[in-house]
Amino acid sequence: MKELIVHCFKAFFRGFGQIMLQANAITGILFLAAIYYDSTEMALAASLSNIVAILTAKLLNFDRQNIENGLYGFNACLIGVALMFYFEPSIWVYVLMLLSSVVSTIIMNWAIKKELPAYTFPFVIFTWISLFILSIPDLAIRSVPEHFVDIEELDDFLIQGHAFGQVLFQGSFVAGVVFFLGVFISRPIQALYGFVAVIVSVYISHSSHASNALINEGVFSFNAVLCGIAMGEDKVRAGMYVLISVIISTYFDIFMIKYGWTTLTFPFVFAMWVMYPIKRLDKWIVLKLEELGVNQFINKMFYSETEQGVENKE
Repeated sequence: MKELIVHCFKAFFRGFGQIMLQANAITGILFLAAIYYDSTEMALAASLSNIVAILTAKLLNFDRQNIENGLYGFNACLIGVALMFYFEPSIWVYVLMLLSSVVSTIIMNWAIKKELPAYTFPFVIFTWISLFILSIPDLAIRSVPEHFVDIEELDDFLIQGHAFGQVLFQGSFVAGVVFFLGVFISRPIQALYGFVAVIVSVYISHSSHASNALINEGVFSFNAVLCGIAMGEDKVRAGMYVLISVIISTYFDIFMIKYGWTTLTFPFVFAMWVMYPIKRLDKWIVLKLEELGVNQFINKMFYSETEQGVENKE
């Protein structure tokens, strides 16, 4: 019984943590607390969606370790938060939220088996579908004027706080700081890469003459945060991966908003899809160089024995 409780505890809170790619229950607790701080309705909806996803995975006998690591819950959490952000609570909103949570879990399991980089794509596609269906008159009442980029209630807080906060549709600076701390206690290097990614995305946004108001609200930066976290590693090449992915996601974000799309986290997902073959090719090249002994030759020529030990660890 104790083992089952621990399993469910980890699965539930890691589901929140995995929104920013952290399989850490403490991170998940902080994320849920930050959502609750901004919106009780969003926190309850995210929790319900997460539970539905976990139950779906258990009933369909999906991999126990994947369930415990929160891999089936994070897309459902995001769906719950998103629908509460866009619409006033209603029976149709909850029906679509729960159905989307179930189907997104099934799709995520298929992607894991096929070793495909799904990331938050199940959340994106089912939120888009839900937004389309709920736009039918009398099915739901909008809680914001148009879509994600129209956030009237945000105050003029720091861009960094907005960027981390808007990953989970939260507008307060407090929530954004808690999200940053949640990632930092799990993987400090990823939190710092996410921080730097915001700076890069802001520079790109200003250079592209994007709306200053949207830049300050972090609208063009939250996908960059996810890129920084996803690509951030304790390796020299990680910085280049982060830079390329942030450039791709930010320009794609600007493009989508310009043409009236509800972006969600699709620019991040798109950037990860572009980076996927690049990283695989890079890994293949590194392995080939190691087989040929090129790395050892370079180490002997340019590094001391101490530096070689550090390089080998990477």
